[in-house]
Amino acid sequence: MQKVMLSAKILAAATFGLSVLTFASTASATSLVPNIEGEIKTTNLGCLSNATCIDTTNAAQSPFTYKVTSIPFDSKFTESLLFVDNRATSNSYSVGSLGITFGTTDAGTNPPKGQYWFRPVARRIDKNNNISIPESGQLEIGQFFFDFLDKEVDSLTLELFDVEDKDITKILKVNGLAPNPAIVAAERQNGKIQRVTIKEVKNFQIQLGNPNSAKFPTTGDGVAMRSVPEPATLISLGALAVAGMFGTRQRRKIGV
Repeated sequence: MQKVMLSAKILAAATFGLSVLTFASTASATSLVPNIEGEIKTTNLGCLSNATCIDTTNAAQSPFTYKVTSIPFDSKFTESLLFVDNRATSNSYSVGSLGITFGTTDAGTNPPKGQYWFRPVARRIDKNNNISIPESGQLEIGQFFFDFLDKEVDSLTLELFDVEDKDITKILKVNGLAPNPAIVAAERQNGKIQRVTIKEVKNFQIQLGNPNSAKFPTTGDGVAMRSVPEPATLISLGALAVAGMFGTRQRRKIGV
């Protein structure tokens, strides 16, 4: 009877390990960016536009679940919105009376067509607390906190498109701490993709773009982002679960 129970436990652990491996494989093969256009639901703003509201804590909409918080980053700007956009299609949205337009050719930031990218939408605020959306939503600037919901991602590669200002687009924190050395995107990469990798990530905070760009004083330096998680830690958990069952059985045999 004990052998049957042990076999059942080993099978359950193996099944858990297999499910984790399958999940990890899927997460590694796909971007952190959902394959659907619309607005990312943030913890503090929800969804403000009439675009499809994407809940990244829902596995049906986001294969790798996490939550996002938008953070104020400049005295002249309030929290940015975050969209998923594929430049192969044109989209028009509204936030109340304010319009957002994503064309197949943007004013400045044009990631490759056919790919899904995170697209920040800056919102300017004046001294009377009136909010406007610069460039019809084509000012891709914002600061965001990504939280992986008690998961740890072994390795996360961030792809940053069209960084042109120095020391502005950067990883501000990883797991609540400022990285040392600093993880900063290089400047003068017009129309190119830069990649940075962070390790053992439970959460991270990132600044995308610069509203006070010396190169683009009337607009700003917009930046798009996507990222690919490689949750090897989750794979090891499945393997350890199986190994742990065998280890328990071996210890029992020694003690008999």
